[in-house]
Amino acid sequence: YAVKDPRGLAPEGWHIPANFEWTTLVNCLGGFAVAGGPLKEMGNTHWIGANAGATNDSGFTGLPIGLRYSNGAFETIGNFGVWWSSTEVSVSNALYRYLDTSVASVSIENYPKGYGFSVRCIKD
Repeated sequence: YAVKDPRGLAPEGWHIPANFEWTTLVNCLGGFAVAGGPLKEMGNTHWIGANAGATNDSGFTGLPIGLRYSNGAFETIGNFGVWWSSTEVSVSNALYRYLDTSVASVSIENYPKGYGFSVRCIKD
């Protein structure tokens, strides 16, 4: 799990956000039902479909990078943006946030750590 690798994924002076930091950001942007819009890149340069509610008012410019399965296959590029948090829920799973082209919400789930998701670093 690269986020918790002792060699450090984030540069010195930065860290991968924990669940509470993601939740704070989402709450500041209006809550889970609408915060996806201010987090997503506007338009359809990279997003396929509606890109519902996208304003990028936060400056986060969330892109639909999709995910990499543990078997190495990539999927959902253009439809979903997925970012790990540093919060583990078990030995094998951790929390992540995702944005979907068809809705303006932000979702939180947990998934096996062997999957490849994006990360964002926060300045300490």
